[in-house]
Amino acid sequence: MICLRHPGAVSHGGHCAACLLEEALAPEPVSAPPREGNVVTIQVPLGRTAASSVFLVKTEGPAVRLLRLKTWHSAAPADFMPRFERLRRQLSEWDHEAFPAPLAACVDASGRPSVLSEFNQGVPIIQRVETGALDARDALACLATLLALIRSAHQRGLVHGAIISGNIIVGPRYDRAYLLDFGHASLVRPEGDDLPEAAADVAGFDRLIHTVQTLPSARSRRP
Repeated sequence: MICLRHPGAVSHGGHCAACLLEEALAPEPVSAPPREGNVVTIQVPLGRTAASSVFLVKTEGPAVRLLRLKTWHSAAPADFMPRFERLRRQLSEWDHEAFPAPLAACVDASGRPSVLSEFNQGVPIIQRVETGALDARDALACLATLLALIRSAHQRGLVHGAIISGNIIVGPRYDRAYLLDFGHASLVRPEGDDLPEAAADVAGFDRLIHTVQTLPSARSRRP
């Protein structure tokens, strides 16, 4: 049976997988995903961890866009929305193409927060090197560029808070790296916990650089 709303979606037991995902994410009308001037519908899941899930969503309306929706599995802190508005304002004032401001956020009826942001297609940079699709030297150059940008962010009082392999992706043409989820760690930290530190961002880059340098593909290219 083909779903009229999601004709390209996989069917499980006669039920549309995309519709099931939408229902799981938004069981009540008031808990629908964030809206940026248009209704958004889930297309496919992009990833899941113990803490959160990420989906590719599409806007419905005059301006169709593909966006990235991240939703956390635990309840949001009481001041989640003020934290989000502060982060969006700070990134909007900087207006740097490498760190676009998130588009919207909400807390659903069960207290779980979600953030809607731009979608950038890509694969984690470490995976690109491991498969041989990206030369280790090019990966190191990408990481060095992003580290310099992160240091600029630190000078503005902005901290990423979660520099890990999955948050640094390389586009399909390998000509650009993207840093995902800027500031999200601060949005969902429990009340009373310390803010993420700039030093942790630098340490995260150091670990990734070391990982790239020690991959077999990188060692085999050393003179």
